[in-house]
Amino acid sequence: MADFAVWLGLALLAVSSGLWAWRRWAPTSFWYVTGFPVKVLVVYGTWRAVASGCGLSRRRRRWRWTFPGFPGLGG
Repeated sequence: MADFAVWLGLALLAVSSGLWAWRRWAPTSFWYVTGFPVKVLVVYGTWRAVASGCGLSRRRRRWRWTFPGFPGLGG
């Protein structure tokens, strides 16, 4: 078990060092491959709460009782 922990620690260190170096020396490709997808997931996951708090969304009505495009039918 101790061997596994050592190897896991070394692997995590190598991955984090590699990601840091990639971000440091090639920021554009790092953004397109890792940064942008992560940012998309964060925005997608929090959009409902943000839009609701800012008043950008409203609840959809289940049934629509008026027909705004037709004169005489409640529009």
